[in-house]
Amino acid sequence: MPAFSLSPRIFSRLAAGLGSLMLAGLLSGCEEADTTHTFAPACPRFDVPGQVADRITYDGKGLDAAHRLTSTHILGVQGDCRNGPRDEQKRPMTRVRVSLNLQLERGPAASADTVTVPYFVAILQDGAIVDKKIFTETIRLPPTVSISHSSTPLRFIDVPTGNNPQISPYTMEIGLQLNHSELDYNRSHLRTAQFHEHVQ
Repeated sequence: MPAFSLSPRIFSRLAAGLGSLMLAGLLSGCEEADTTHTFAPACPRFDVPGQVADRITYDGKGLDAAHRLTSTHILGVQGDCRNGPRDEQKRPMTRVRVSLNLQLERGPAASADTVTVPYFVAILQDGAIVDKKIFTETIRLPPTVSISHSSTPLRFIDVPTGNNPQISPYTMEIGLQLNHSELDYNRSHLRTAQFHEHVQ
């Protein structure tokens, strides 16, 4: 089956203001996949917009290193595509399985042993958002380790396969779900993340 692995490239499209236009049932997850077809359909192209690849939180007393709680960085996106269950109109669907590889850093002001990481997967067609889903993971931060790595559980995302299973009609954007102040901080303080997409 086609597989992808995403690791550092510059993408110009920003995730702020992606909107919340939802198509019911487009993002889904626990049904059994349709295994009646021999060949898996093509995966959508994946983008990680650089300004939503990092999330840095502070204790509210300042924005210097002494007041930093945690830093979360997307290092890569891994997954694959296969035939999914048909939708209510009996259309063939592509099941995309996605997991994020994260680096987490404990800051000097951190006291909690966990960090909550919100992230999103947005589906675009012809440059327009047709669906967006926000996930949240709570990840343990060992108190004796300053930097750790973690992978999110696989998420199942079903999208219509389209007329040509060898070419997906969709693209996907993945990033950390930031509030306005976090996004403004990234724009003014952080170097643009760089990602390269590798598809097998």
